[in-house]
Amino acid sequence: MPARPDAPAPTRTTPPRRAAVADTPADARLRKVTGAKVFASDYRPRDLAAEGWPADCAHALLLRSSHVDRPYLRLDLGLLPAELRPDRLVRAQDLPSPPYRNEISAESVQALLPEGEVADYLGQPVAIALYGDFVRFRRAAQELREDAGPLVYGPPRATGPAPTPAQELEDWTRLRATGAQRQAHYLLDTTVPQGYSHWNRGRVKFDGTSFFRGDQPDLEADELFKALEAEPADPTETQLVTTTFTQQTDPAFLEPESGLGWLDRTTKTLHLLLGTQSPHSDVPDLRKLLGGGNPAVKSIRLTTTDSGGGFGGRDKSPFAFYLALAAVFSPGPVRLAYDRREQFQGGLKRHGSAVRSWVRTGPDGRLRAMRSFIVLRGGVEANLNGAVLGLAALHATGPYRVPRASVHGIVLERAIPAVGSMRGFGIPQVAFNLETALDRLAVLRLRQDPIAFRLANVLRHGTGPGGDVDLAGTPLRFHVANAEICAAALEHPLWRTRNDPRPADGTLYGVGFACCMEAFGTSQDSVYSAVHLTDDGHVEVWGQNVDMGQGARRSLEHAARELLGAPVDVRLGVVGPFETFEKQVEALGKHGAKGIKLGHGASSASKTAFFHVHVLRETCRALLRLRLVPAARTLLGLPDLAADALLAAWRDGAFHLPGHAPVPLAALVAELRRTGQATYAIAHGYFCNGWSSATFRTDGGDHAMDIDALGFATSPQGQVVLQDYEGPLRPPPGKGPGEATVPRSLYAAAGHLVGVEISPRQGTIQVVDAVTFLDAGDPLLPSVIEGQVEGGLAMGISHTLFEELPEEAGTGPFVNFDRYRLPRYADITAIRRETVLVPLPPDGVLAGSGPVLRHKGIGEATMTTVSPAIANAVAHALGHTGDRCWPATTPIRVADLPLPAGRP
Repeated sequence: MPARPDAPAPTRTTPPRRAAVADTPADARLRKVTGAKVFASDYRPRDLAAEGWPADCAHALLLRSSHVDRPYLRLDLGLLPAELRPDRLVRAQDLPSPPYRNEISAESVQALLPEGEVADYLGQPVAIALYGDFVRFRRAAQELREDAGPLVYGPPRATGPAPTPAQELEDWTRLRATGAQRQAHYLLDTTVPQGYSHWNRGRVKFDGTSFFRGDQPDLEADELFKALEAEPADPTETQLVTTTFTQQTDPAFLEPESGLGWLDRTTKTLHLLLGTQSPHSDVPDLRKLLGGGNPAVKSIRLTTTDSGGGFGGRDKSPFAFYLALAAVFSPGPVRLAYDRREQFQGGLKRHGSAVRSWVRTGPDGRLRAMRSFIVLRGGVEANLNGAVLGLAALHATGPYRVPRASVHGIVLERAIPAVGSMRGFGIPQVAFNLETALDRLAVLRLRQDPIAFRLANVLRHGTGPGGDVDLAGTPLRFHVANAEICAAALEHPLWRTRNDPRPADGTLYGVGFACCMEAFGTSQDSVYSAVHLTDDGHVEVWGQNVDMGQGARRSLEHAARELLGAPVDVRLGVVGPFETFEKQVEALGKHGAKGIKLGHGASSASKTAFFHVHVLRETCRALLRLRLVPAARTLLGLPDLAADALLAAWRDGAFHLPGHAPVPLAALVAELRRTGQATYAIAHGYFCNGWSSATFRTDGGDHAMDIDALGFATSPQGQVVLQDYEGPLRPPPGKGPGEATVPRSLYAAAGHLVGVEISPRQGTIQVVDAVTFLDAGDPLLPSVIEGQVEGGLAMGISHTLFEELPEEAGTGPFVNFDRYRLPRYADITAIRRETVLVPLPPDGVLAGSGPVLRHKGIGEATMTTVSPAIANAVAHALGHTGDRCWPATTPIRVADLPLPAGRP
């Protein structure tokens, strides 16, 4: 089925190779190379002298267990040369309870392993070594890297062989599993009256023998599971079974984790500076570790910096725990900075996966049913295992209309290094399975064009009876351009010419396609923003999110400048003012009763454009209409001039009214100062299947906004006065008829056409063509979109063709980039690359079901479909001669491919 005939044509861009992009600030690329303090690793205590930090700096080194099959007995410092022994050791026995809680997760994983116990996971720290000078610290670190160091172990304990991913998957397809686990289940049937789904029945669970909801057995779920488990009764149906495996990978971000800590013993304030994706959860987690009644630590002040890449690898990372402990026990400021080997040893990793799916179609080529079993290999530390699994399971049926589905996922927590969210949040693992399965099904079983097959089966957004729903049964009432993505790919020259003759030089060429419908946001997104107008006519913006290279700072700067027309300074990773405002709003007692959450989430690459920009814009509009407009009336001597007339005259940071001199922002701020009015505004918004909203009572009448709390102050340090409400708060429709919270409702579609060359003689697979199709809405900044596209492509290629952790990762600091392969410059820059942006209709992302917002979060969708597109291209290059042409395991190796006869 083609895209809507009235849909605007996609925009194609071929990015310049080296030219600077017009929306890039002149100094953005120069800050790092000219010595500016950008990342946490750039800072030393002397750089923070203005904040009271002493200049001297100690250095911390983590001593880690390299075995999980034998007890750690003790540290024997006699094994180290005397001059390399630490000045201070912090061990488990130094953390008495109370006040300390020697844990780094809700699962009782210990921060420091006590003597006599077996490590919870490979690389678990047993002690923190503190050195007063850098030279001794570096020599000691090198010495410890060369051998086992001072850790003494008992004899190995007898253990059986660990189950392989294939064995774990085999068990799980029978709903059997062993060890610590988290589960996610979705059962969908749209063929029965009223339908059966998470949306209208609530969340389903499995107790080991049967399904249940709440505390009651769910017989319908049991019957649906068994019906889909049975072999197809209709002989005209086609069924395909696909099993895939993806590897565990490292984020490999530019800057290893680093930070500074200092306990000011005079004020008993713990100061921390680090790059983190989750400053708001780090602080309460650290309070639990150190103990609320700890007499040495009365308060924690966390300062965030930009980070050299995040990709989820800094979201709830254990790093902050060890920096805090080092600071508490160090006599002065201390620096904890992983080198690359330590980052491989102790940093968060992506979940490895094993997935098996059954896909059924009717004789008309329409999907009829799907089953999927997902096993994610998680580390023993809980981190975000459950959240990653939930999102992976929700996306197991992809962007396709599947009338009946049975999806079951599990995370098996094993004694391997900690595993986190990573870019894609579990979706790339299931997309690799689904998209290669559909390609095989279309080409080998149905003899159809694989993109045309997808186009005939994709979900479309829309409201009303019979509208499409996602796997959870949530109606797709918000915009998603699945059909437009597939239609554009089907007509693209790279696809149309894929079978044209090629030079007979022994190289095999193939083109593959894959698409996705990727959720952005967390389904319960609580967002804060604050804006201050300065005396010199500039704007200061405070945001919760952090910049990991995804352009968060520039995006917020652009949004504020677009509305207020003045130079903007953006401060990210802000904690204190928003926590204070949260307590003020919570004290009203209105939000909890309406189900509006006021908490603080982590920063991700897919939240800035839609969530943070919206609340920032509402905050700017509040200042403009409720404070600057009244000040302009006074300065112009026009007390009765309508607000809309003034707002229409606002441009370039001033009111330009015919017959009057421009009234600039600095003059307006001066007037606000003179009259004691606010120049600072702070706001909160909440999204859960729609935005919260409220009407605020003002001197000029009621003012409706798509936020739920608004406050003003005369300065950022002043007392915030909450704006009164006119009428009740309006919460979003966050629950379905089954009273379960909507898992996700915002989606961005994406796809990749990839061309590969396989050289059997050289044993290489190289991506040579790549077209990214993106449902991003209107780009806030084209260069930010292009950066995400390029980065997502590079990461997807790396994950598919290069990256593989050596087995000993976590057992010792021996892994570096000499053993962990990544694409090189030539592997990426030689690609003929293009970006196709699918335009957004006039009613915006929310398709008329809320404010007209025109930007989507696409930081993760740009990577998800790269891997299956490469696998499908490999199959095309091999001639589609059989099922084995489609790679089932990443990384893809030429040695594993069924090369044509006569090839080496």
